[in-house]
Amino acid sequence: VGNLPKGKDYYEELAKSITGSDKSVSDMKNALTTTMQQAATKLSLMASNNSSLEKDYMSMEFPMTDPDEIMEYLIEAVKEDYPDLGDVNYTVKYVDKSLEDHVSPAFYLTPQLDNYKENSIYINGASDNDLSQIFTTLAHEGYPGHLLQSVYFNQHNESPIRSLLSYGGYSEGWATYCEMYSYNIAGLEDNLGEFAKQYMIFNLCLYAQIDIGVNYDCWSEDDLLKYLGNYGITDKKVASQVFDIVVDDPANYLQYVVGYIEFTELREEAEDALEDDFNAKEFHTFLLDTGDAPFYIIEKYMQDWIEEQK
Repeated sequence: VGNLPKGKDYYEELAKSITGSDKSVSDMKNALTTTMQQAATKLSLMASNNSSLEKDYMSMEFPMTDPDEIMEYLIEAVKEDYPDLGDVNYTVKYVDKSLEDHVSPAFYLTPQLDNYKENSIYINGASDNDLSQIFTTLAHEGYPGHLLQSVYFNQHNESPIRSLLSYGGYSEGWATYCEMYSYNIAGLEDNLGEFAKQYMIFNLCLYAQIDIGVNYDCWSEDDLLKYLGNYGITDKKVASQVFDIVVDDPANYLQYVVGYIEFTELREEAEDALEDDFNAKEFHTFLLDTGDAPFYIIEKYMQDWIEEQK
């Protein structure tokens, strides 16, 4: 994108539009770098305090692997920090084999506005998808991710026209935020859940940096390979595949990662302002009540919410 006429300007506007963030691309890069550094520092500190942690992570297995069991567990486990939806039907299904090569490992199928209590989550059962790691994926797609977010908004939204508005940074950022939350309720021993979460945060930021590098800074495949080499990835085939993915869908990774960062920044601001009065469930309820919107608008309304909590 960046090497086309006015390509950088286009990507700048695309990034803001798809994320709902008012950060410039330069600001996004700085936020990604900071988040990566924080994750790397935490990983290093945890590994130095527990020499077996890295090895344990490489062979990590979640205690629950059955999708229905995981969903039932998540519905109850998240009630401490997220609002209760009440009675909502959902079905976990597997995609048809003819689609396995073409769809993501899992996805939430947004229901009709007048039938929002009937929900479906589809799982890609292809042999190269490791379903033993599906716990956090179901948190992303189900509870407290997309399913909870979508149903809650439909339960409380009095303006159906808002369903026509979509901000990927809010919806995918929320689901990513919830996915990171789920590592700490997965029943993993010791610091393994936190280690796995920080590792995932680092990797997500890495992909978002690549998206910007290729599409905005005009990296070639060789530039990408050199960048990946800083993190021990030297396979040209891998670099080529990643290059094609980000070229095919510019700024796609940003909605997940920049959206996640925006939510964490909102939470940090609220925690700093409220201190002991901060309540995670009330904070998450505020975000869900506000609904799909650009982050600078959410931040504006959050100031009023903070005053109400004091």
